[in-house]
Amino acid sequence: MTKEEEQEFREKVAQTILPITLNMSEKQIKQIIISVEKENPNLPIGFADMLFQQIMVYKYNK
Repeated sequence: MTKEEEQEFREKVAQTILPITLNMSEKQIKQIIISVEKENPNLPIGFADMLFQQIMVYKYNK
């Protein structure tokens, strides 16, 4: 990913996913991510872990 793509990804996470996950536990968030990963085998390896980390960073830095 380019720096611009990374920034755009972070902004999309903050705008779309974070509002939903603010009141969820880490376990609930992880379960959803695992479910989505299973339904989408074409996602890059490590994407789910990276997404979870990004959500946690935003969630606990708010």
